[in-house]
Amino acid sequence: MLRKGSTGASAGDQLELLVSNVVDYAIFMLDTTGRIVTWNEGAQRIKGYTADEIIGRHFSVFYPVEDALHKKPDWELEVATRDGRYEEEGWRIRKDGSRFWASVVITALRDHTGLLRGFGKVTRDLTERRIREEASNAERDREAARLRSHVERMAELEQVKTEFLNLASHELRGPLTVIRGYNSLLQEGAIPAEQIPAVARLLETKLAQMERLVEQMLETARLEHDTFDLYREAFDLGDVVQEQLDVFRPLSPNHRFTLDADRTPLLVQGDRARIGTVVSNLMDNAVKYSPGGGDITCTVRRMGTQVYFTVRDEGMGIAPEHLPTLFTRFGRLPTDANVTIPGTGLGLFLCREIASRHGGDVTVRSTPGEGSEFRLTLPGA
Repeated sequence: MLRKGSTGASAGDQLELLVSNVVDYAIFMLDTTGRIVTWNEGAQRIKGYTADEIIGRHFSVFYPVEDALHKKPDWELEVATRDGRYEEEGWRIRKDGSRFWASVVITALRDHTGLLRGFGKVTRDLTERRIREEASNAERDREAARLRSHVERMAELEQVKTEFLNLASHELRGPLTVIRGYNSLLQEGAIPAEQIPAVARLLETKLAQMERLVEQMLETARLEHDTFDLYREAFDLGDVVQEQLDVFRPLSPNHRFTLDADRTPLLVQGDRARIGTVVSNLMDNAVKYSPGGGDITCTVRRMGTQVYFTVRDEGMGIAPEHLPTLFTRFGRLPTDANVTIPGTGLGLFLCREIASRHGGDVTVRSTPGEGSEFRLTLPGA
């Protein structure tokens, strides 16, 4: 330990007194080999060693094991010897084994002849500053991540809006053209009276197609803007399926619809209108992807604590490699057979989203050329 000087001390003694009593900095001397020869109060406070414990030991004891093994302390002395000083910030070790972030300056000490006599070493504990800086950097990184996420989200929403507009112009134009054409023929009296009921059914089909498209787009927009609120009530899933069958039967004369349902009530809890949308979308999907007609079989059953609805068609089916794209937004099957089939690619995306928000799911089993079976599963009420 550096000793205090007397009142009448020389300038050297006064300097020794000053260094000895500085507590915010570890100030000590090393011999030319790196062994500690002096020790002040600040060094004891920062590093935890008393003068008797540390004087005579090599200063590498303050370095992490990996630094000591790679001879970093000796390299620092070489730099100080060559350049006159060495300075850095890094981790150092206290007597109790804990680490602290240190600002270190090593100065080569030479006599008037230039002969190296040792080194002066000043260490300051900057751990608290380091913690503040890391916290600030972490917060800055989090804020940057939030900004990046916001920018990406805005870009995604802009893309979705563009796709919406493209879909609206493309998918609505087809049925509108048909309706406008038949309306002109009706105005001109060019359609025989006996054909008017058939024309009315066709127009009703096109209007239902447009209504379904608009509803899909609105529901997707609600999902995007977190305004998708569910109204909860208990209702019979079998009743909802029957209502949708009553809508589809007259609109799809080439298909034979059958319903196989349990006779007991099949109660579920949720938004009746939106579950109706799921059932409607799945039936519409079955009709569109079996353009040659055929049987569409609907089943409503209870299985344990769950209630499920399935709809099976005899259509074109889906290849296994295309199944992952079915439930994505705008996910349409990339095959030549699907080019002429109308649709937004939103129907199945909405089906799974609505089912998920009810604690359920929509799944599919399909074989190319043999048809598909979609299943809506919901928790029983």
